Amino acid sequence: MTATAPDPLAVCEAAARAGGRVLGEWLGRFSATQKGPRDLVTDADYASQREIRRIVLEAFPTHGFVGEEADAATGQPPPGSPGHSGAGTRWIVDPLDGTTNYVHGFPAYCTSIALADGDDLLVAAIHDPLRDECFTARRGGGAFLDGRPIRSPRVTAAVEAVAAVSFPPRVTADAPAVADFLAVLPHVHAVRRTGSTALNLAYLACGRLHAFWARRIACWDVAAGFLIARESGAALGPFASTSGTIPLDDPAFAAASTPELLAEIHGFLRMGGAR
Repeated sequence: MTATAPDPLAVCEAAARAGGRVLGEWLGRFSATQKGPRDLVTDADYASQREIRRIVLEAFPTHGFVGEEADAATGQPPPGSPGHSGAGTRWIVDPLDGTTNYVHGFPAYCTSIALADGDDLLVAAIHDPLRDECFTARRGGGAFLDGRPIRSPRVTAAVEAVAAVSFPPRVTADAPAVADFLAVLPHVHAVRRTGSTALNLAYLACGRLHAFWARRIACWDVAAGFLIARESGAALGPFASTSGTIPLDDPAFAAASTPELLAEIHGFLRMGGAR
């Protein structure tokens, strides 16, 4: 009798929830170090990634694995390098998105996992261990929050939109990211910075946010969120263009609840000097 193959989405959700449990177990006893300027990593990041890797590769041993917390043995190119998102069928994982929040007790962090084949995203899960919320999606199957379908709201005007902004770990007053922020700020209802890209995209999918953009970001920050947002009906495009695909190796993007709102956000970003 042929064994039934595991469901990738079920494995993805189980791994995301397991990673979240690990983050909870490490609270109050982790140590943090700097892997770059204002860019922290903790014992919890590594422990969560090990558990996620164990679960997904036990279920799918032939798949690749691309995690944020790489080590020398992986041979993984650094973020920003061609090929850093990997190739073929592989899991793209951020074991702790929002590490600075986690370190300082600010309640906005999560685990983020997606299965990709090339630039095609197949399944995804984002788990917020503090709220015990799990956002999931399967390509062509819709987006869900704890098993309930979610849809991005039909907000079409910037003046009605709550937007999220993403800044790099190190930013100067004259940085392009600051110009982007100042270009959008006067035109929207409000702007928020949560410190978690994955949660921003999940919140876009369920209507807590209506727009979000990032000029520079890594594949593990966005892979799961991209699929969940798309499957919710949100509109996404490259950062400096209103059309085209977003490559996982360079996933600079803008996203919004509707195509109309996305066009407005793109217009403001061009005023800020997007290129």
